[in-house]
Parts: sequence; structure tokens; C-alpha cells
Amino acid sequence: MTGYEALFDAFNAWGITTCTGVTGGGLLHLLRHMEPYPREVESSPKEGPRFFTLGEYAAGFVPLGSYLATGALGCCVATTGAATKLLSCGLSDAKLHDIPAVFLVPLASATSHGLCPLQDTSVHGNNIVDQLKAELPDGVFLLDEPSTLVSRLQQAQQRLQHSKPVVLVIEPMALNQRTGVDPGLFSALRPMEPDTARMRDFVETFRDAVDEGRRVVILAGEELARVPRAGRLTTQLCELLGAPIVWSINGANGVERHNPMGHGYISFGGNDAAMALWSSLGEDDILLVLGACPDEYTVNLQPYNAGQTFVITSIEDGYGQSNGSFAHRARHAFHQWVTPLDSALHALVEQLAVRPPRSRRARPAPSDLNERPRAPPRPGHVDMRRFFTRLDGLWAPGTIGFDDVCLSYKDRQYITQRPHSNARFFSLYRGSAMGNVLGLCIGARQASPEGHVVGFTGDGCFRLFAGCLSEASTLDLLLFVLDNGQYGIVEQVLPVTHPGLEPNRHHTALTRMNFGDVARACGWMAFDLKPDLANLDAIMGLHRARPGQSILVTVSVDTDQLLGPNPRAANL
Repeated sequence: MTGYEALFDAFNAWGITTCTGVTGGGLLHLLRHMEPYPREVESSPKEGPRFFTLGEYAAGFVPLGSYLATGALGCCVATTGAATKLLSCGLSDAKLHDIPAVFLVPLASATSHGLCPLQDTSVHGNNIVDQLKAELPDGVFLLDEPSTLVSRLQQAQQRLQHSKPVVLVIEPMALNQRTGVDPGLFSALRPMEPDTARMRDFVETFRDAVDEGRRVVILAGEELARVPRAGRLTTQLCELLGAPIVWSINGANGVERHNPMGHGYISFGGNDAAMALWSSLGEDDILLVLGACPDEYTVNLQPYNAGQTFVITSIEDGYGQSNGSFAHRARHAFHQWVTPLDSALHALVEQLAVRPPRSRRARPAPSDLNERPRAPPRPGHVDMRRFFTRLDGLWAPGTIGFDDVCLSYKDRQYITQRPHSNARFFSLYRGSAMGNVLGLCIGARQASPEGHVVGFTGDGCFRLFAGCLSEASTLDLLLFVLDNGQYGIVEQVLPVTHPGLEPNRHHTALTRMNFGDVARACGWMAFDLKPDLANLDAIMGLHRARPGQSILVTVSVDTDQLLGPNPRAANL
């Protein structure tokens, strides 16, 4: 095989069907092997991924959307120079959320080193390899020698297998040369094999602690979104233990709406019942953490306060771990098992059902998880309490949604309180890169052609991807733009961090624009949501009908309508 043939052999084995980005420079040799997405011609004898042209900032989030939608591995590409830095914004969130994805960038030719080439990637220029390694020390693979190319791709495969992103840095001319190996050396990514003995040890250790008559509280984390039927398993676990359960923003995807022990989201956008339960944790309690990272939006920089903390994670050395463990985040006794979450949940449910635990059983959660009243908006604005509640009754089966870094990623979950059986929602909040939503939605559409793809973004976030709307005009996306004329989250935080600061020093105001006009100019349908929501049902019906055209909806928002809490404000 040539280097390019080896690269595509790996892509085919890994299930990569689409690469996203912009052509140019060092990508020309690579992209000549690909057909466009969507296909402009009928079937071709060529195999391999197709290429979707999309600006690099949005493209960097496309593989993440694909993975969150279906578990499909994706690839994004950028040429040398500033394009690589735009693409790598998505790389940060892939690292911080333990999402396997392939980022591919080229080098300037080695023969040009020292000759001042355009977009110099060498140590004399932007020194891009060392820049990338600074963020991903073990995840950058230099494909510049035919003799080592295949082995380095195999190393990348191992890293992807462990839920980590990789950067493939190619020397374009080197990949034209023969590698001296035959096809078939790569394989599909497979989940970790369960260790039966370790699982038995875990269950026995956990049961011994529970049988002391302690209360068990469960924290559901975002790894559960990757577990088939996780919601049913966590409900069964709650029933067997008499345990209340709370969840992180993305951990909601591993919980059933009708779980009677479900107390809601915690911390950022957290529900009152969940926060009261979390605050009550003490030395007499047991905390069972299922695939959660104790990040700031989940535990607000605080330790696990339970007397004993049991953590199950599928990810070895995942984000937030220190020396392969979350032990440094627990105040008292700590136990951790790295094993596939699905097999761990099945083992717990099956063995606890055979010999029921003697835990102290808690009461079910209240029907309304919020106690504090929230005021309506000023006249002329959409009441976001009614908006999110109405939407919650309109999601079609197979919906996947994304919250951009805007008020939605704090307020939507506070109002809806519980996950929806028809819809899964994700937020890449750890990196909090504004404007990620369009790339995420495009990736979800590529991986799930039949699904309903929805995004919520802000008027500030919109500015980061508006130039790429045209490329998504025929993808049947539904995008809500929350228009408050401000960087709303910052505006809400400033009275906490700087009380009495003059409004002209907030620096949160945005120049008004007509989002509908921008969208229509890019081939989208566009609507302004009426403040009384009179046209919401019709808009949702049009989206469900899959008209072959994406839809943008402008929502007039009052920043002064305070909904979900933001505990991080006290940390600033």
C-alpha cells in the first residue's frame, strides 16, 4: 500500500464515512481520493469516506456530533496555517469530554524547511506539531515516514479505542510512497472486555458497604449516554437500592423520565430537589458514581462528601483523573473500577436482585423538582419557562439536540427538570466554545440521516458560525437563536461578581441583527417566534415533516428573566 492507501484502509476499518473541512495546500493530495458529500454523481467503484466542505471552526465539532448521535467515528481536516488552529477548538472539547475523533492536518514539505514557505509549520514557523502536543501529549501521530506510518496508525487506533481523540499530522508527499505492507492491518473499534472477577469483587465490596444500613445516592454521568438501555438499568438500580439519583447535564441521557427516584440535574442549571439532596450528602452516606466526571458544572469544584464513594467508569485515565483515578476528589473512603459500564450495571442489577441489599431506603422525588418561583419576562419577550415546557411536549421520537454556550445550556434543563424519552440532549460545556452547535448538528445529521436534529444557540454564538449556514441549508436542521442583544450569561453573572458596576462597563451588549434575513440569504427557512408561542406548533410540525430545508427560529429573550442557577459565578 501507499501511505494514502494505508490511511484510507484505517478509515474504512474504523467506520469513518465522512471527512469535513476545507481544501487547500497540503490537503490537495489527500482530497483527490475522495468524492463529495453529498454525492454529486451516482454510485462509484471507489470506496472510502466522502468529503463535506465546511469552514474549519464548525468542522472541528462535526466528528463530536457524529459520535454523540450514534457512536460513529468521524474525521475533520484543515490545511496548514491558521486553519489548523480553528479546527482545534473542537479538539479541546473532544479531549475534555473523552470523545474519540480524528483530526487530520498536513505539514509543509520537509524540503521547504528553512526556505520561508507559505504557512511554515516547521520550528521556524508556527511549530504546529509541538503546539498540538502541548494539548494532546500522547495523541499526536506524525505520519511522515512510509516505514513507520502503519505502526503509528495502529497506535492511533489504540488511543481511539480508549475514547480519546487523535491528531494525524501528514507529510503529503511522504504518503505517496509505498509502505511495504498489505491492507487489512486495522480493525473496527470495539468496547473494552469486562473483567468478570473484578466485577464480582466490586459488587461484593459495594454490597458489604450498603448492608451496613446506609443511604445510597447515585450520580449519573455522561458516559451513561453510551450505554444501551442505560435508563432502564438505572431505574432498576434505584428500585433495588431505594436510592435517589441525580445527574449531570449530559448524564441525563442515562436516566428515565419516570424514574420515581429521579431528583434532577445538579449544579449548573440544577434543580432545587437535586441540589438539596446533593447538599445533604455526609459521612453516613454512600455515593455511587456512574460514568461521571466531577467537573465544575457538576460539583462546582467541591469534593465528594459521602463517607464512601464508589466510582465506575469505562474510560481509563479519563479527563479529570489523576494517576488514573478520581480518588483526589473524594473527602473520605474511595473505590474505583475501570470496566465497561453496561456490564457493570447489568452485574449490579442482577446480583442485587438475587440478594437484596439492606440499604436505608429514601423517599421518592417530588413531582416538581423546583421550589423557587421564577418571574415572567418583560412584555414583548418570550417566556422561556413556557417555551421550554411547550417544546418538551413536542419532541418527535429520534430527536437529538445540542445546547450551545448560551442561556439554553443553563435554563433548558432547569425548566424541563427530567430527560425526555424521545430526545437526547448534549452540551459540550467543559470547553464552552461558543458557536459549536452548527458543527455538532451537521455531524449528527451525517451519522443519523433519519433523525430529528435540533440546536439552541445564542445571538453571540451565532456570529462564530453564521458564514457556514449555507452548507447546512438542505440538512433539515432546526436551530433556535436566543436573541437578547447581549452575552446573556455574562450579563447575569456580573451582579454577583461585580455588584454595582456601571452598565457601560459590562461590555456585554451586541449589535442587533436580523437572524432570519441572514438565514434566508443562506437558503434556510426562517421564522420569528411569537411571544405568545402561537406559531410554535406549526414550526415544529414543519420541522417534523422534513421539508428538505433547514429552519432557523429567532426567539426574543429577556436576559433579566433568571431561571437556572449558575453556581460558578461565586468562583469567578
